[in-house]
This record gives sequence, C-alpha cells and structure tokens, in this order.
Amino acid sequence: MQYRRKETVEAIQWNGSNQAEIKAMAGQFAMFDYADTNHDGKTFDAVLKVKTSEKIIPAQIGDYVVRGEKGDFFISKKTAFEALYEPL
Repeated sequence: MQYRRKETVEAIQWNGSNQAEIKAMAGQFAMFDYADTNHDGKTFDAVLKVKTSEKIIPAQIGDYVVRGEKGDFFISKKTAFEALYEPL
C-alpha cells in the first residue's frame, strides 16, 4: 500500500506474521530472528529488525516498515505514521 505526505513512500505494517510481505519489499534490509516470547519452549515468534542507514532497529508489532523516496528504510510507530501519511 502506498502513503502520501510531502513524499510518497511505500510501507507495510508489521503484524508479527507477514514476514514474506516485508521481505519482498525490504529485501536484505529486513532480518528475522525467532524468540520464545511465551517462554514455554514451544512457541517461537518472529522478531523483525530493519537495517537503516545508521543502525539495525527492532520493530514492534504495529510499527510500519517504510521505504523512503531515496530507497532508505526506517521504522515508524503506528501513531506517528498514521498522523503523517494518508493512503493514496
């Protein structure tokens, strides 16, 4: 889905299970680890990390993975993203 501000960006909201969709958009900039978040030794959830121009940032469920006009990637919190961008 595309969104508009002063610039048009491509973004996908991380929902904890849409690894393929995010990997298709972000390629090598999206990395996934798996963690036992329930601490039961059986359930492993995907943990998304995005490589930005400066560092690797972990994403929380609900955050948006954004590709800017220059091809750079960053993470935006849901409330900040939705306050700045509207769907095209």
